[in-house]
Amino acid sequence: MSKDLPKGLSFYPPSSPWGINFGGGVDSTTVIIECINRGHRPDWILFADTGSERPETLAHVAEMNKFIRNMNKVTTKDWPEITIVRWVRKDGSFESVHDNCLRTGQLPSKAYGFAGCTSKWKIQPMDRWRKIHGFQHGAFAVGYNASEHRRIKTACQRGDEPNFTAWYPLVAWGITREDCEKIVKSHEFNVIKSSCFMCPNMRKEEWIDLKHNHRKLFETAKLIEERAFSNGNYGRGGGGLYKNSLSNLSKEEIIDNENSILEDRCHHGGCFT
Repeated sequence: MSKDLPKGLSFYPPSSPWGINFGGGVDSTTVIIECINRGHRPDWILFADTGSERPETLAHVAEMNKFIRNMNKVTTKDWPEITIVRWVRKDGSFESVHDNCLRTGQLPSKAYGFAGCTSKWKIQPMDRWRKIHGFQHGAFAVGYNASEHRRIKTACQRGDEPNFTAWYPLVAWGITREDCEKIVKSHEFNVIKSSCFMCPNMRKEEWIDLKHNHRKLFETAKLIEERAFSNGNYGRGGGGLYKNSLSNLSKEEIIDNENSILEDRCHHGGCFT
């Protein structure tokens, strides 16, 4: 690899100590698997729980910790388990993304073209955990895959934080999205799209899937939409968070899309995949 490439595209962890930002999706699951296979042991693995995760994502985090524990029993790798962190107020209280939306009558910030939910509920609690545990510098691995040319270019142009290097191991190793799916499938993990259940980036078929499989969460998302719209908060472009309007998703559409395969699109700058 050329010496002129950013440190984030190195074959090996570019700094020490280092950890993994785990998002619970296909790509970050592949990061863990491939780091194990290649002998790269992190000092920490963090998953930031927004309080609005889909149940399948939380179940997968638990399954990955079981996978790591079982590996540690039969090898000498001694990997750290995934630590779940949350954003909390100074008084120690916690408010989920969806509860915040309901209280303020606003859509998630991505609907307005911002990344406040990522910064507050994902990045800040990870930064806080590292600071508390004495990790003031180093690197963290992020699950971009080698198919994401635009996102990789943007990330490299953005550069690193003052004390931490963002490392993109899947890109450095040439592992594409298709490769990630094969690797995860070979370990028989059930991995779904990693995002909050009311994320503005969700597609119509994903809303239909939510309505079919998690009706209570879907109704909560509808309530967020109703309260925001009643306050005149329609999101960027005036289309609102749910551009197809949640109330228009029919029973027939749910049946037609029941077996659709949903794409994982939540990333750093989003939610760490």
